[in-house]
Amino acid sequence: MKFEPLSPKFHDRKSFDCGVKELNLYIQQFANQDQVRSLTKVYVLSDGPTIIGYYSICAHSVSRENLPENQKIGPYNDLPFLLLGRLAVDHNFQGKGYGDALIFHAFKTTLNAAETVGILGIVVDALNENVVSYYEGFGFMRLKGTQNRFVISISTMKHLLETR
Repeated sequence: MKFEPLSPKFHDRKSFDCGVKELNLYIQQFANQDQVRSLTKVYVLSDGPTIIGYYSICAHSVSRENLPENQKIGPYNDLPFLLLGRLAVDHNFQGKGYGDALIFHAFKTTLNAAETVGILGIVVDALNENVVSYYEGFGFMRLKGTQNRFVISISTMKHLLETR
């Protein structure tokens, strides 16, 4: 198994099924188009052509007013973050820690990007209440004025990776 960018000619996107129609549809029909347009990057955890799980990540900004108090840095109104747009694990591999592996890979990707451009952390939208507790378990904090949008700082990601 390895992490790699999605390769539509190699990875079997059609067989991917995480149990959530919109996440299946995204990897099967839209992920490659988004990559070609440079709207996002999609990383897969794969075993040969089999996609175990995937996530998408792209540039984003967050209004300073919506950030938790301990993350309001500088006088800027919009602050730079990456958006963890989608994250899913195929139902055949769920419950085996692959979701955590995808999150930690996204953290490493973000930290690598933060070495060359200004980024304060990752933003994610939780699909439902079960997913809310999952993200909160990593230290994601709810953004003010949103229902299920969460943020995690670079320093928290670094700490999690160091203590893992």
